[in-house]
Amino acid sequence: MINIDSKYRRVLLAGAVISVFSVVAYAAAAKKTIVTPYENAKFVPLDPAHPQSAQLAVLSGDPATGPSSMLMKFAKGPGRLHIHSSDYHLVVIEGMMKHWDKQHPESEVKPIGPGGYWFQPGNEAHGDSCLSDECVMYVQWMGKRDTRPAG
Repeated sequence: MINIDSKYRRVLLAGAVISVFSVVAYAAAAKKTIVTPYENAKFVPLDPAHPQSAQLAVLSGDPATGPSSMLMKFAKGPGRLHIHSSDYHLVVIEGMMKHWDKQHPESEVKPIGPGGYWFQPGNEAHGDSCLSDECVMYVQWMGKRDTRPAG
């Protein structure tokens, strides 16, 4: 057993107590009620250079670092295979969509309507198409939100 001077024991104990209280205080500060009526969601273009492209409204967290939750919407059109670093959960709120991957091409998957759900593991190529005039989704990101084309 290591013999630690009582003065150092007090310093270590104080440091441990401060660490625990810091974690508890952070957790308490992070847990707060968030209420955002749909009409108050602030949608911004995913790509400011293309304001008519997909739109997102961050509801909680920071998509750049994650985790986060958001609403996304985009207009009718085909999707392209792409990859995200993080896992995400998605629920379709409005519209009809298709979600596919390399093993299940778009032509083989069934449309998903309001209330439909999928889980997408990070670093796996997939695509999403909106089959209706507009699609709105709720997305919960487990880490940062990023996108890169699938090779």
